[in-house]
Amino acid sequence: MKLWSCCVVLAAAACGGDKVAGPVPCDTYTGGVLTGNSGQLPGTYTLRSVCSGVKPDQTGASGSVTLTPPNFTASIMSQGATTTYNGTYTLTAPDGITVDLTSPFLTQLVGTYRLRNDSLAVSGTVAGQRLSLVGTRVIP
Repeated sequence: MKLWSCCVVLAAAACGGDKVAGPVPCDTYTGGVLTGNSGQLPGTYTLRSVCSGVKPDQTGASGSVTLTPPNFTASIMSQGATTTYNGTYTLTAPDGITVDLTSPFLTQLVGTYRLRNDSLAVSGTVAGQRLSLVGTRVIP
């Protein structure tokens, strides 16, 4: 019986035992405007990844984010449906962003952003759910 107990303890320790793996939240991006950009924050960005709630990112999601001060528009196409987030945004140093959304519902996106090498990453919370968007600047 002691041998069996010892094997169970060793197996539990070797495999992580009491560690519980759960959902991993969407990434958080910080830093504000960094180096290597062709312009400041305003512009249009083609989405490369979308995470809503928890990882993994939404497979096949696409769309765009457009920032034209003070307007914010994010159109996200996923699983045959398009959701458009419209509102006005404000920035706080060094990397805070708040978007007062008017659609698809009245709420706020409160989070942070990073712009580096013409790649915009925004992360935050909308209506209690994590959201992160990563896009590449469209250069005319």
